[in-house]
Amino acid sequence: MTVDHVRGVVVDIEEPKTVNTQYGESDLCEVTIRPDRRSGEPTTVTLWGKWTENAEVIETGMEIAVYNPDEREYQGEQQYSVGGDATLVVQPDFLVDVTDIRAWVQCPRMYYLRKLDGADHAYPLVKGTVVHEVFGDLLRGRDLDTAIEEQVDAAGLDIGLLGREADEVAGDVRDHASAIQGWLRQGTLTETDGAATAADNSERDFSPAESEWRSEMTLISERFGMKGRADAVRRGMPVELKTGKNTKREPRFQDKIQATAYALMLGERAAGAGSAVEAAPDTGTLLYTKNAAVDRNEESGDLSPAKEFSIGSGLLNYVVRTRNAIAAMEYDSGVPTGYEANAKCEYCFEQDTCMAVSGRLDQESKAGTVGRAVPDEELDYFESFYTAIEAERRAVHREYAKLWEQTPEERADNDRALIDLEPIGRTELDGGRWELRATGTGAVSKIREGNLVLASDGDPVTGNAELARVERLGNEAPRASDSGNGNAVAEEIVVTADEPLDLRRLDVYPSELTTDRLQNALHDAVLLQSPEQKDVLFGRREPEFNAVEETFIDNNEAQNEAVQLAVGAEDFALVHGPPGTGKTYTLARMVRALVEGSKTPSERASGERSDPRDGGDRVLLSAFTNRAVDNLLEALEDQGYTDIVRVGTESGVREDMQKYRLETSGDPGECAGRLQNAQVVAATTATCGGSTLQTQDFDTAVVDEAGQLTEPGTLAATTLADRFVLVGDHQQLPPVVQSEDETLSTSLFERLIDAHPDAGVMLDRQYRMAQHIQAFASREFYDGQLRPATGEVAAQRLDDLDGVSTSRLPEGLRDRVAFVDPGGSQVGNTNPTEADRIAEIVASYRSAGVPADDIGVIAPYRAQVAEISKRLPDVTVDTVDRFQGSSKEVIVISFVATGTLDSPIFEDYRRINVALTRAKKALVLVGDGDALATDEVYGRMVEWARG
Repeated sequence: MTVDHVRGVVVDIEEPKTVNTQYGESDLCEVTIRPDRRSGEPTTVTLWGKWTENAEVIETGMEIAVYNPDEREYQGEQQYSVGGDATLVVQPDFLVDVTDIRAWVQCPRMYYLRKLDGADHAYPLVKGTVVHEVFGDLLRGRDLDTAIEEQVDAAGLDIGLLGREADEVAGDVRDHASAIQGWLRQGTLTETDGAATAADNSERDFSPAESEWRSEMTLISERFGMKGRADAVRRGMPVELKTGKNTKREPRFQDKIQATAYALMLGERAAGAGSAVEAAPDTGTLLYTKNAAVDRNEESGDLSPAKEFSIGSGLLNYVVRTRNAIAAMEYDSGVPTGYEANAKCEYCFEQDTCMAVSGRLDQESKAGTVGRAVPDEELDYFESFYTAIEAERRAVHREYAKLWEQTPEERADNDRALIDLEPIGRTELDGGRWELRATGTGAVSKIREGNLVLASDGDPVTGNAELARVERLGNEAPRASDSGNGNAVAEEIVVTADEPLDLRRLDVYPSELTTDRLQNALHDAVLLQSPEQKDVLFGRREPEFNAVEETFIDNNEAQNEAVQLAVGAEDFALVHGPPGTGKTYTLARMVRALVEGSKTPSERASGERSDPRDGGDRVLLSAFTNRAVDNLLEALEDQGYTDIVRVGTESGVREDMQKYRLETSGDPGECAGRLQNAQVVAATTATCGGSTLQTQDFDTAVVDEAGQLTEPGTLAATTLADRFVLVGDHQQLPPVVQSEDETLSTSLFERLIDAHPDAGVMLDRQYRMAQHIQAFASREFYDGQLRPATGEVAAQRLDDLDGVSTSRLPEGLRDRVAFVDPGGSQVGNTNPTEADRIAEIVASYRSAGVPADDIGVIAPYRAQVAEISKRLPDVTVDTVDRFQGSSKEVIVISFVATGTLDSPIFEDYRRINVALTRAKKALVLVGDGDALATDEVYGRMVEWARG
């Protein structure tokens, strides 16, 4: 029986050899695989010709797939050959980006350097982005002048940070855009192509099925393990825009390879189960826009912007072999040397950087090396974290594979997709983007408003799909982070995308942005920081502090000490803030003290300052989540400080904090000036890794939620400043890590507070919980040091709330802490009996007069959150992770598990610490007492709750 492909794990690989065939000499290499993820019988795959190049990088343990193989049976064994029309794919579940294939063709070291250092905030990049946006606008039929004006305005901040003027940039963009417009006017884009016209209304149907043009087309290849966004596709053929010049008749080779990669993925979509190589378009176009801007009296050669080239099987297979080389290197986080490709180092604009990085990291490089390597402990640190981050990247790639490995229903059950949406409309917005609307089913998922998602017509891989931004999830029920529950229970879902489609499905988009920025932060920390800054991070000296006598907070000794420590820190300070200890207030006061500068008594008398820094620091205020950043801004505002700039997207910033948000569009000088002149700049640590804040310098970085951040994630903020303050609680939720490599699981905060306890202060007085509620957490997680700040806090009861009487509660709920065992059984990740009992418990508190807004329910699984939410639509229900940082007067915790605690979710006791410390006046634990008693910690918790 002929098969269209065979796939398996490599168990043996022979040395390549040369043999004589009827067609002459040919290289071959035999690879033995076990199909079906090692469960099948050993099978021989023979690589012929140029495919043997990949044999040099294939290792045992890797997975390979062969499409359209030649088959034969030999001595009872089915054998397969890769030659002719067959295609070999190495590590097919690792999706290589097309731009990475292009970089590898230029030089494998360039591919590696791009991972480490990212993209600089440079004029060619900013201008190129604007030109690409104008290109998309012109394809949609927009007026050239309007498109340039709007896109230059949209890039106002980026332009301003480069010290450029809008008119100057508009002129440069116009020179490039004229090449695009002239090409389109030559008849390349016609009415029969489905081109948009000015007369089109905003509801026009511009779907790929009816239009020959697509702009910024998202492509994901299941077969070849590739992904990317083609600049444009016309009549099924790729068109790539390049803002450089090329006076030769042929496109540059690396540019041809990029367009060819898109052609291969387009062929896959067209071929179905057939040969993608045969179905691929035979022509690609490169549009070099700078050709239109050069002086023809000074340049010779072919100055036509558009350069077409032929695409054949040889070029298509070369793309796959190059992609295989990258996937094989990433299998074990290898580092390329540059010898893997025919790179010309002497002509490379990255040569100096390549040599410097190679020298500093003691790496082999075709370009050579300069400089002295960093100390061995720094090399070990770099290698360890580089490997861990790449393991995290591979975990992200496994999520890509689930787009086709799982059914839509499985994706939805795993909270990774919203399916069965019903399209209800689409509208073209100002600027050319589209608003897509659909009605949902009320299902829950990990998708949140503001997320970047994959929107599709039902199939995100072979169907019509676009990267989209979630603007609204129906009448989304409130979440724990904003006093609600996070379940999309109502009607309309709204997203915005570059192109229109019938919105039938949303998938979580497995973005590599986080891993990219972690690598950039690692690079900056090890290679760009001064030796003095690194000495303290690597334990070569102790952190230093200046004595600060000024009193900043007069009614809480630990809070005051935390501010003093931060103000006096020469290197770093650490603030351990357990639940409810006034961490946010302390942080706000700390920022004010840093900005205002501190004085000794003698300085206050003389009016002079001995330390120039006492003139006031420029402060970067950061945190893991947008919620925490906005809470800090609110605390600063409450203390009367408003000289703040908030960097973030409109959807990511709380509505009442929008007034501080930095506009990225508008007059370049005004946009940049507002950022550059701000004394306090606030942003998430992820945003700190972006190009905007990488242009800024700070005296002090203050980072909240530091216990939840990976070490490189924290470095993204701290490397922007001369010194830093980390604030967090390593006894609450740790960093979220998807891979099995545990290197990233320990935060920088935890590492430093263990290594330098004298550099830290623990806030030990909490203002949230009644004495009985806080007792277990204090004893189990804080060595008994956590205590109520006042007698009033310790003695608080539900009766203190207006209209509430605990006498109306059932006797079992009248104590501050209660345990309820409802019986029932776990069904998957739900426990319906437990959900029913929780609904009854909440009803009892409501009958006693407790408002619904004062009650929260925490469950370990999203499925149980959904189960409970069906019964309690007006009450905050959420997972432990999303409840961190929130609190309620009454908290009810669902444990779901019965019989045993065999889920990994129960293994980290820090999760239960978070759950138990959300309650102020009443806490109810609902679960199987016998199951919980099988674990010592949970057993002690049940004994405490039962009194």
